[in-house]
Amino acid sequence: MIVKFNNAYLQKVFEGKQVTGKPKYSQDVILKYKKTVLMLQITESIKELRKFRGLNFEALKGEYKGYFSVRVDLQYKLILRVEKDSVVITDVLIIEDLRNHYQ
Repeated sequence: MIVKFNNAYLQKVFEGKQVTGKPKYSQDVILKYKKTVLMLQITESIKELRKFRGLNFEALKGEYKGYFSVRVDLQYKLILRVEKDSVVITDVLIIEDLRNHYQ
């Protein structure tokens, strides 16, 4: 799938670029985040993504209605938005945020 970023900080972290200030996440969380994004990139569709039970792909409710999430680890989830590419029918995942499950 095509993965885009709507969060500049998370894009820099994924690309291994230098980020200013105190890190928001531990190295362990960053490694799991990168692994999760790579899994999203190699997955061909939302239907295939649902097969990875460990990611726990799900639609969100409440203030995040219209968004989806995948599990990075037991504490963190990645907030996503899904779009369809108009030229080629492809699922496009847009990474919005990396949040603690319990916030």
